Parts: sequence; C-alpha cells; structure tokens
Amino acid sequence: MLIKEYQLIEAFKKQQKKYPPILLYGPNEGLVRDNFIKIKNIFSSENTEEINFTGKSLIDKPELLLDEIQTVSMFHSQKIILIEHASDKNIEVFEEAFSQIPDFTLIIILANNLGKTSKIRKFFETSEIFIATANYEDDSRSNSQLIQDLEKNIKKVLDRESKSYLSQNLSTDRMISKNEIDKIVLLYLDNDLIPTLKNIKAIFNDSADLGLNKISQYVLSGLPNKVSINLNKMFSEGTSPVAVIRTMLNYVNRIQTTQIELKKTNNFDTAIKSLKPPVFWKDKDSFKTHCMKWPINETVYNFNLLVDAELSCKSNYELTNILCERALINIAARGQQFFK
Repeated sequence: MLIKEYQLIEAFKKQQKKYPPILLYGPNEGLVRDNFIKIKNIFSSENTEEINFTGKSLIDKPELLLDEIQTVSMFHSQKIILIEHASDKNIEVFEEAFSQIPDFTLIIILANNLGKTSKIRKFFETSEIFIATANYEDDSRSNSQLIQDLEKNIKKVLDRESKSYLSQNLSTDRMISKNEIDKIVLLYLDNDLIPTLKNIKAIFNDSADLGLNKISQYVLSGLPNKVSINLNKMFSEGTSPVAVIRTMLNYVNRIQTTQIELKKTNNFDTAIKSLKPPVFWKDKDSFKTHCMKWPINETVYNFNLLVDAELSCKSNYELTNILCERALINIAARGQQFFK
C-alpha cells in the first residue's frame, strides 16, 4: 500500500509484532535516510540485531536474504534487515522472502527515484500489507517545518526576514538542509545570542575553503589541484561523497537553467530571476562567469556525468571517495580550456 510521507511514522507506530516490509524511495535521499532513522529508533531495543544488504549483493546471492529471514538469533529478540539500492532485479527474491516473515522482524528497502513502471514500486504499492512511501524533494512547506523545528531546538524565535531567507535558501534535499540547520543550532543553542539575519547568512555562505560551495567553485573554474586537495580534507572530516555530488548537481543544474534562459533574453540578470533560491550577491560574479564560459552542451555533459557518479557511489560503498573525486577532477580538468 502507498502511504504519504507525512503519514509514515504514525502508521508505523501502529504496527506490532508482525511488521510489514517497508519501501522508502525517491530523489530526496536525505529524507529517505531521515525516515529510516526515525523508524529504526521506534523499532529498536537493546536486543535488536541489524543486518545490511545491497540490491547488488542479493542479485549475486539471493539465498543470503532467505537464510537471514529464516535464521533465529540466540542473542536478539528483534531483527532489522536493511536493503539498500534495491532494483527490479531483486523482485523475485523479495516475492519469495516476504511470504513468511517471522514476528519482530522488520525489513526496510531503500531505493532511488523509482519510476511508475518500476516492478519493485508496483510490488509494494499494490500489496495490501507492505508499505511504500515516496520521498520527494523538499519544498516551501517542508522547509517551513524545518524552520519551526529549529526554533524549538534553540528555544528562540527567528524574525520574519530570517525565516524568509531560510525558506528560500534551504536545499531541496533534506540531508543538505539539515547540515545547514545543524550549523545554526550550534551557534544559538544554550546561550543568550539573539538570532540575526546577518549571522544566518554568514553560515549559509561560509567562505572557508572546505565548504561544499567552494568545491563547486573550484570544479567549475577548472582548478583540479584545488579540487583534489580540499575534497580529500572534506572526506577526512566526514563529509559524504554523495552530499558533495548532490551539491554539484544542484549548482550545475542552476547553470543549465540560466543558460537556457540566456538564449531567450540575452540578459544575465533577467535569466537568473527564475532561480530559487536566488543567487547570493557574493557568488553572483563567479556564477555569471561559469554560465558564460561553459558551453551548454558541456554543462549537460557535466550533469549526466554527476548523475552517473552518484549512482556509482550508491552501488560501490568501498569506492565512494574515489568515484566522487574522479568525477569532479574530470569536470575540472575539462574546464581548464575555458579559463585560459
């Protein structure tokens, strides 16, 4: 059955003993992860065992899932089985494995943006027992909820301008937005500081070399050496390669949108009016340079390359750092010809 994202947690709380398999899918990876963690926290106890598979591993060895479901642990009373990056090739093993799930066993499947023709999506949505929830990109409504949660956490009320700025500048991906919100929480939690628009803008536009936005600048400015050095520093501090690629995808998509509008208006200031959030004034000159210097066919190529890199990272966890760096260096190296 299909359950709306905002209804998911309450629906799960009603489950007892017999837990239906849950499919969490969609383009908003941060929201997918957020919902998984919420469900896991509700379900978990001190006697919960967690088992992890990938869709690819089950294609190669489908018996692993069947064996794990049937195995009774001597040390744990509950079990979570997490399956990441599932695809239509897993449907046969799911049909067999989900026919008899023991009590207190929770199976959660995480997938990307499955199309309407997806077999796995149809398998879950047409079931009267299984649960499927689509996790779409964040919008003004979801960003408004994030802002309300922020105010509760810091026990302070933001002024109207700050709320408006956050609403316009938070990402469409929950993971990236929460990273920005966490920075604000650290600034204002457990102290007497009063939230100001100036400080919040400073957080969103940190000029430190290790910022995700700086990596985008280095890549699109054709600076592979700076990309490599700063990217590896970010990885060492725990930054997710997928978060880096998502930031790059967003930036390249904004460039492509502007380039299309430029063909219509031939005026940069008019072309960027459709962008949401708007281009920050400090970044306007560099963004204009990237829009003007990169040919639009190269921008399309960059976007497709980054999409492929994200998919590769999700199916090869051991190589995520390498795959991310390779994609960004590729773009930066090709970009050198446009900045001679």
